Amino acid sequence: MLVHIKLLSALVLFFECLQWATGFWTFWYGSRSGRASLLPWHVFFGIFIYALAIATSVSGLLEKSIFMQSAKMIGRFSKEAMFMNSLGMLLLVLCALVILAIVSPGPGKIETYRGSSE
Repeated sequence: MLVHIKLLSALVLFFECLQWATGFWTFWYGSRSGRASLLPWHVFFGIFIYALAIATSVSGLLEKSIFMQSAKMIGRFSKEAMFMNSLGMLLLVLCALVILAIVSPGPGKIETYRGSSE
């Protein structure tokens, strides 16, 4: 396993544990205004952790593809190589769509963030 895969996996695990501990602490010991002030950070770090997890997955696919091609197990344009490339691209498109769904305001979201409860 390459160093960048280990580093990305460690970062994902670290930030996930940090977000979990912060959420646990603010749920039990925080006030309502404290939880509301942490919401933008919670969303940001959630998106960041998700993007890091996708980057780790795509890096793992790339690493496996490179090792299999260097060992002459698969050809450069074989079905397996095309499948791994397509899977990597689908992961990136899925990541982009999920992040777009998170950050784009839906119907009624804007009023909720401004504090009106109608």
